[in-house]
Amino acid sequence: MTTAIASLRVGVRTSTRTHLAADVLQRHGLRIPSRSQSFGMVLAEWLTDPVPCAERVAISWSATTPIAATDHVHATTVVTRVGADGIDREVRLIDDAGRIRESGTETWRTEVGPQPVPELDFCSVEWGEQLRARLHQDAAFTSSVSTWDGTVGLRCGTREVHLRIYKGQVIDVTRRSLLGATFTFEASPATWVDLMQSDSDDFMRRALRGEFSSAGNGYEYLRLTKPLHAIIQNARALAQEVNS
Repeated sequence: MTTAIASLRVGVRTSTRTHLAADVLQRHGLRIPSRSQSFGMVLAEWLTDPVPCAERVAISWSATTPIAATDHVHATTVVTRVGADGIDREVRLIDDAGRIRESGTETWRTEVGPQPVPELDFCSVEWGEQLRARLHQDAAFTSSVSTWDGTVGLRCGTREVHLRIYKGQVIDVTRRSLLGATFTFEASPATWVDLMQSDSDDFMRRALRGEFSSAGNGYEYLRLTKPLHAIIQNARALAQEVNS
């Protein structure tokens, strides 16, 4: 395993300098037809480096406001998952006003990948088990759900874990509970990384800004704001322990 692969971890970021999109095209001898709706995905590939010793096997892409040749943009990347089955990286194209114009998620495969870190594999069952151990030691959590009977779902991209809670204890951690989640807390992989690795606990600020969503019983989701915040605080502690 190369040093570059071994050091690749969730939260590793890159950022490029600002480029005029037309200049990038010209350097590669290309011109985008005027009828084209977007060339952001191609532009992002030219602006960012590949994951070391890896092959990109999938990409999903979306454009909020498609990049035009006259736009000045820079690209950022953040590794959102490192697992035995691959490495996920989010790529963003940001204009000179600081707006995310286009973004996508890449999946990379390596012959010999880096060692996965369960504490950073958000919303996996292994992560959920480590989170359960911390929650049982947190009086703020156990007291806030001492009379509650239900299941909290946590979703990061396509990954989801269910915490079955009864009388203040998480009695089961599973990918999907038999009766489903009472409600599911959802955030994008990049948002999970930002939330877990930020210097301060800004869960409530992000919630007020609408960075999270929920599915299922909306009343219970709002009623359990305090225990949900405790879950996030303990997940942050897990992530920051391995990053210290």
